[in-house]
Amino acid sequence: MIGMGDARQFEAFFASTKDRVFRAVLVSVSDRALAEDAVSEAYTRALDDWVHVAVHPVPVAWVVRTALNVARSHQRRTRRVVLMSPPEIGVHDEPPTDTDLVGRVLALPERQRQVVGLRILLDLSTEQTADLLGIAPGTVTAHLYRALSRIETDLTRESDKESWL
Repeated sequence: MIGMGDARQFEAFFASTKDRVFRAVLVSVSDRALAEDAVSEAYTRALDDWVHVAVHPVPVAWVVRTALNVARSHQRRTRRVVLMSPPEIGVHDEPPTDTDLVGRVLALPERQRQVVGLRILLDLSTEQTADLLGIAPGTVTAHLYRALSRIETDLTRESDKESWL
């Protein structure tokens, strides 16, 4: 059982991180229902173990890693194919997201989506992202570079195509 001070600390942590965590997990798993379930489960586990999570160097990374593990476990159990479709726009009163850009991120390979979600949406460092995903920092940098290059190339091609019309 956590004390009142701990409960307030967890409530503040949850309120300040829930939207960013959800967006990062959503981009990584590309399934809104699965992302919601995984994030809910991760925060429940964080609350249950708040004494340890609170002193983690990056508690938000602990929650994201837990959510990604929950989602991965679910996907393995069900052995289903997750179809790539842009999520609904307007997550928890946040400004709307560019659906075209979301679609482009969701079209990236899984590891690139994860890196974009953690580095850009969650604003984790390269080292934190590498630790969270269990890969080398250089691999994080390479995946982010490839993902952003692909999006930029696609946007440039589209812009060039539209200028000729």
